[in-house]
Amino acid sequence: MTIFEELGIAYEERDGLFYPNISMATENVNIGKYGHLWMEYMKENAPDRYRNLLRFGRLKKKASEVNEEAYEMLESIEMKYLAKHKPVNSASTMEMWILREQARMAAEEEVLLTVVYHYY
Repeated sequence: MTIFEELGIAYEERDGLFYPNISMATENVNIGKYGHLWMEYMKENAPDRYRNLLRFGRLKKKASEVNEEAYEMLESIEMKYLAKHKPVNSASTMEMWILREQARMAAEEEVLLTVVYHYY
């Protein structure tokens, strides 16, 4: 009986060598756009914190929380902007598109500075 069998670990034999069937359980977490941006920011600017979160398996969960918070804030800021800046001609598709793009850009700038580029 091998050590693996004694410990209850399944193994497979390849080319005369025994390899344990060990795998980490991975969670299917939606990280999203802002979660990925936050992870890159943390990797470059806070590598110790990044490695700590990665080592203990909390990085993806934290990135998902950042993504969720960012989208909530983005939506809130966009709605406030659109309520404040009414279109002159609401039937004009181009004017509505420009207004929405301006709202998105203003909201995204605020979200990036407040939520994404922030140490958690």
